[in-house]
Amino acid sequence: MIKPYDALKEIGNQLDQDIFPRIKDGGLVTPSDTASPTLTWAKENEYEEYRKRRSETRPWTGTAGGERETRGCRSSSATAPSLCTGLQNQYEDELTAIQQAYPNTRVWQQPEGLWLLTESLLLPGLWQKALFLTGIPFSKRYIVRSWGFWMGIPLANPSWIGPRHTNLPDGSVCAFEPRDGTWKLGDSLVTLIDLYTLWALRHLHLQVFHRWPGRQVAHFVHERLTEIKQDEFCGCGSDRNYGDCCQNRDLNSNRLQEAIRFIDFGVRTPPKPVTDFILTLHPPKLLEVLPKSKIGIRGDISLEIGSH
Repeated sequence: MIKPYDALKEIGNQLDQDIFPRIKDGGLVTPSDTASPTLTWAKENEYEEYRKRRSETRPWTGTAGGERETRGCRSSSATAPSLCTGLQNQYEDELTAIQQAYPNTRVWQQPEGLWLLTESLLLPGLWQKALFLTGIPFSKRYIVRSWGFWMGIPLANPSWIGPRHTNLPDGSVCAFEPRDGTWKLGDSLVTLIDLYTLWALRHLHLQVFHRWPGRQVAHFVHERLTEIKQDEFCGCGSDRNYGDCCQNRDLNSNRLQEAIRFIDFGVRTPPKPVTDFILTLHPPKLLEVLPKSKIGIRGDISLEIGSH
């Protein structure tokens, strides 16, 4: 049997070649059995590719994201969120599929959306696993957010996964570039948690081998200078290493000004209601935690200020 860190190294090497790993039920990630690229930077969410990666012993029975109409948004008052009954019906119907794909999932249903607590085992034989606390709104005026935590012996309490590749300033998971259409509100929740699982595996690779595997996006100069290593892919999203791409230009920038610009957005850290929730399992009101949709530089699900 392949050892966990040997598998982790192989997956990292494959990600560097744009070869997508297989994600099985329970959030177990295994190396791909193909030697050719299986993903493009803008199409990590192909439904058929995800469906094929479900465990043979636990076939995925969920529907493809976007099959159900998401019209029918309603608001009970001028200040209340506009709720989309199509989104609500779709995601409530998909709960069986996500509990099958991620068996230890816990769900808290609220009038305005769902809280999901999912567990990803990451690698066979590994004691360390990832927990994701994900808020799913039934309104397009709000943005899906998820926070990742390490869990397992010898960790007594969940430990936040970050700050690298988390959103500003709430420290939520930033698993993909929203502008490329990887995932959007109305797509499959199983696909979304799969993306978060791969994000956690990349963090594990960073923890063990001190390198982020595969392509990445980091829009801020200060972020690239302080977090990306020379032999990692450049934060501009290219297929070149940072040392051969944007590093010299970043070094010649006004570094103090760029640092102030980055720090002005705040320190990346989960909000207190989220950390309290992960410790007590008492959910806060969803819409008091999730940010409203707004146009900005970047973000996790829509174009808002964030960090990828």
